[in-house]
Amino acid sequence: MGRKKKDAKPGYARILDAWFPPQGAGDPLGCVATSFTFSHVFFEEECLSRFLCLQTDAAEDGALYLVEREEKLAQVTCAAALVDQHHARGSRSLRWDLLAARVPGGILHAKVAILAWQNLVRLIITSANLTEDGYRRNLEVFGTLDYHEGGDAPRSCLKDIIGFLRETASYAGASRGAAGPVLARWHGFLDAVDRKTAAWGDGRRPWGRDAPHVSAVLVGPGRPSAFESLRQAWAGHAVPVWADVVSPFFDPPEVVSRPTEALWGLLRQRGKAEVRFYVTAEEVPGKAAFMLHAPATLKEAEPCGRSQIATVFQQINLDAARALHMKVLWLESDYWTTYMVGSSNFTAAGMGLAARPNLEANLLYAMRTDGKAYKAMLPVFPNYEEIPEDIELRWQPTASSDDEASEETVLLPAAFDQAVYLAQAGQGATVELTFAGDPPAGWAILSEDNVPLYDEAAWKAGGSPATVALTWTAARPPSGLWVRRQGAAACAWWPVNVASPTALPPLDELRELPLEVLIDILTSARPLHEALRKWVRRWQEQDRRPETVELDPHRRVDTSTFLLQRTRRVSWALEGLRERLEHPVATREGLQWRLRGPVGVMALKRAVLKEGRSEEEKAFLLAELALELGRVKPRRGPGCLAPKEVKAEIAAIIQELDAEARTAANAAFPDLKAYVCSALDHAREEIPA
Repeated sequence: MGRKKKDAKPGYARILDAWFPPQGAGDPLGCVATSFTFSHVFFEEECLSRFLCLQTDAAEDGALYLVEREEKLAQVTCAAALVDQHHARGSRSLRWDLLAARVPGGILHAKVAILAWQNLVRLIITSANLTEDGYRRNLEVFGTLDYHEGGDAPRSCLKDIIGFLRETASYAGASRGAAGPVLARWHGFLDAVDRKTAAWGDGRRPWGRDAPHVSAVLVGPGRPSAFESLRQAWAGHAVPVWADVVSPFFDPPEVVSRPTEALWGLLRQRGKAEVRFYVTAEEVPGKAAFMLHAPATLKEAEPCGRSQIATVFQQINLDAARALHMKVLWLESDYWTTYMVGSSNFTAAGMGLAARPNLEANLLYAMRTDGKAYKAMLPVFPNYEEIPEDIELRWQPTASSDDEASEETVLLPAAFDQAVYLAQAGQGATVELTFAGDPPAGWAILSEDNVPLYDEAAWKAGGSPATVALTWTAARPPSGLWVRRQGAAACAWWPVNVASPTALPPLDELRELPLEVLIDILTSARPLHEALRKWVRRWQEQDRRPETVELDPHRRVDTSTFLLQRTRRVSWALEGLRERLEHPVATREGLQWRLRGPVGVMALKRAVLKEGRSEEEKAFLLAELALELGRVKPRRGPGCLAPKEVKAEIAAIIQELDAEARTAANAAFPDLKAYVCSALDHAREEIPA
C-alpha cells in the first residue's frame, strides 16, 4: 500500500509520501480531498507542500515560503478540501477552497484524494483523516492507484470515485449543489481528470492469479450497503468461509450489531464458518481475563443453532504512542479472497445499514487465494496476538467514535448558503452572501475578529434578499465569518472562498515590485522565492542601513540611471520574459500568472509607467515590451496548453500595451515617436486573426 522505501517494513509506508509526485509526473494541475476531522494547517503545510514540491518550509523560511506557496498555488486549476461541517473551519490561504459538507442526519466520513499532475493522476483512499494524528501517529491503512499513459489501473474505479465526489460536493451548500464559482472549480477539475484519463488505465477485469481486481465500495444516502457491494464481488465464486474485521469503533452496546448480523449472512450457511475481530485489549490485573475495547454484541450476534461456527477475538499490537484507526474487512474462501480498506467503521452508519448512512469510501481488492497478490496483501494486515480460548473476556467499548459528530460544535444553519469573496480592479472588494430561505431569528454576522458586519435587522430592512454584497475594506480577504444567533452557545463558522483566484490581492512581499527587482527576477534562472530572497530580507527590515563608502571612483557612479544602461538591463529582462512565456504551461491559471501575476508582463508594465524618467522612456520601453511579446513562439508540451491559446492571451496584452505606449509617444520627439509606432505595428502583426 503506497510507495515503499527500501528499508521500510513490508506492507507499511507513510501516507504523506503518496502526496509526492513520482518521477516524470510533470507539473501539478490540481487536487481535491475529503475528510471528516481536519487540520487546515496540516493540509496546507504538509499535504499541499508535497503535492506542489515546495522547496521552502513554513516554520523556517517565513515570507519566502509564502511567496513560493503563492506562486505554485496560483498556477493550479483547483486545490480544495471538502470537510464535514463539524470540522470545516479555521484561518487559511484563500488560494485553496474549503467546502463544508452538510449531510442530513449523517456525516461526510470518506477520506479520498485525487492528485493530478501533467502526466499522472493518483487516487488515494485511506482511513486517515487530514490531520497530524491521522497521517503521522495512528495505525491507519491506505491504498493508491496511479493512472498514466500505458498504465493498467482500473478505469472504472476512478470513474466511480469521480461520481462519488460529485455527490459529496452536492452537500456543500444549503441549496444542495447550487451553481457557484467554488463548486464550478470542483466539478471542472473532476471533468478535466475524467477527460485526461479517458485513454489511461484498463477497463478489463483481470482475473489472473497474480493481479487483483480493484474496485470502489462507496456508501451513502441512496447507495447500496457495503455488504451488498461485497456480495456482488463474490458473485460466481464459492461463498466466503472466514471473515476478519479490524475496526476501532462499533455501534453502542445497547443496540444489536447489524453489521455483524449482515457479515454472518455473507458467510457459508452450512458447515464451518468463522468471524475474527481484531481489537485493542488489555489484561485485567490479577485476573485471567482480557478487557476488550469492543461491545459484547459482536459475540451475541452469532447465529443460533449452528455448532460449527465461531467468533474469535484477537489483540492488535500497538506502540504506546499509536492509536488504532484503520478499518479492514477481509473475506476468504479456499479459492477466492476480498480485502476492503478505507473509511468505513464496523458500524451501521459506516457500512451503510443505518437509515441515514454516512458518506464512506473504500477500496476492494479481489484476488485468488493461491496467487502472488494474496501473498502481497498479507503483510498489510496489522500485527496481533491470539487471545487464549479459555480466558475470560470482558467488554469495554471505546467511549467515543469518530463516526459520531460532536454535539459541542455549533453548526451553521441551513439558510446560510455560500460566502464568496469578489474583487475587481477599480471597484473594490465585497463578500457576497447567499441565503437559502429564512435564517433563525436573532442572527448577526461578525468578522474573524468579532467585528459586527451585518444582522437580521439590516437584512429585513433590505427586503430579505437572497444575495447580499458586503463591502470589504480590509487589505486581506477573510477566511470565514462568524454567525451568532439567538439561543446558540457559541458562534458558527461560515467558510469564505474566492470567486476567482485573480480576485486575490498579491502578498505584501509581492505587491508593486520595483522595476529593479522585476529585472533581477526576470534575468535570474533561480526559482522565484530564491530570486526574491534579497528583496524580501530588505523589505522586512523596512529601513535600509547606510551603505559603506565606495572608494573606487568608477564604481561610485550609478550608471543604472543612464538611459542606455537602463534600457540594456530592461532588454535583458524582456529576453528572460520571452523565454518564460515560450516554455510550455500546463494550466490557464499558470499562463495568467505569467501574464498578469505580480512578477508577470503587466507587473513589468506598471513598474515602467511608475518609474519611467520621462514619457519618452515609458513609450520606448512599452514598445520594446510589446515587440518582445510579438516574438514569443510558445512551445508544445505533453498535457500543456496549445501554442495558439497562449498566443491569443498574449495578443490581448499587446493590445493593452499598444494604447498606453502610443499615448506616451505623443510627447516624444518625432524620431522616437516614429520608432515606437513602427514597433507597435510590427508587434500587432503577430496577433493571430
